Amino acid sequence: MLVRTFCKIMIALCLCFQVFSQKKLFEKHSDIAFGIGTANYYGDIVPINRPIQSTLQNIRWNLSFDLTRHFSPRFSGNIALTWVRIAGDDNELEGVAVQQNAFMRNAHFRNDIQELSFKGIFNIIRGSRNFQKRATITPYLFLGFAFFHHNPVAKVPLDFVGSEATAGEWVSLQPLHTEGQGLAINPKSKYELFALNFPLGFGLKYKINRKVDLGVEIGVRYNLTDYLDDIGGNYASSNELLAISPLAAAMGHREYELIAVNSGNNREAAIRQYLARNVNPIYANPSLTPVSSFPNIFPQGSARNGASRLDDIYVLTSFRLIYHLSPNIKCPVIQ
Repeated sequence: MLVRTFCKIMIALCLCFQVFSQKKLFEKHSDIAFGIGTANYYGDIVPINRPIQSTLQNIRWNLSFDLTRHFSPRFSGNIALTWVRIAGDDNELEGVAVQQNAFMRNAHFRNDIQELSFKGIFNIIRGSRNFQKRATITPYLFLGFAFFHHNPVAKVPLDFVGSEATAGEWVSLQPLHTEGQGLAINPKSKYELFALNFPLGFGLKYKINRKVDLGVEIGVRYNLTDYLDDIGGNYASSNELLAISPLAAAMGHREYELIAVNSGNNREAAIRQYLARNVNPIYANPSLTPVSSFPNIFPQGSARNGASRLDDIYVLTSFRLIYHLSPNIKCPVIQ
């Protein structure tokens, strides 16, 4: 009798422990998401010290597809594929007093980035055991790393004459060694088109029904390269760049292009105003100073990348549609 009673007590305790464990056990599960949103680059061509103007003038886009695994009420892991387009143009800085050297540089670029990221997610609001009973609104933070491929391109000057490209054509900049990479003046090899960055940011999810959320996410990518815009060092001379190719010389020194290739705006008046203020007032008079007489204002070795020494960054805003997948393993039912 005593043994039987003891066995019943032990069985009851085991059942109670099992029930308690089931209530505390978090159901690991996954979700998939599709996102679409905006992309903004900040760097040598788009200065971050003009945040409002730089952001509004240079909005591009991003698309993403990702998988998130929820390991606990607080922590999740995410893997994502993201396609990003960023762009910038020095001509947007015309008339900005502290940016006239950048306006005269007259660089522009477009870059399509393919990014594979791995991020850890921390939910600010603790999740429930059952994902279908999750909170209506869930804010979260994320941090991780990503591998990406990029390829900055720019349009050929409208006055370019040569067999390598046609005027106004988009061409890849990295193969042109626009800062003389590989030459004696700049022994550094050309920059890599594969690089690493570190995404960090925050997001918010809103529960629509048991399996679907809508979300918004804002994240910064800090990149371990300063060449998303093809600018990161000093000028090479036009003669040195001619040793590479006429196209390299045309793309590496664009200060005296009279027509902005992207906008079609005439630059001559602003160029003359710059030269009259910084070199000699005589350059304000076209009859005395033809374009062919303009001086070399960016000699070999002068800074091409401005005052900033920070690597390029880009900011992504994504609006996301999230679908929660049912767990593969269900908790056993206690009989």
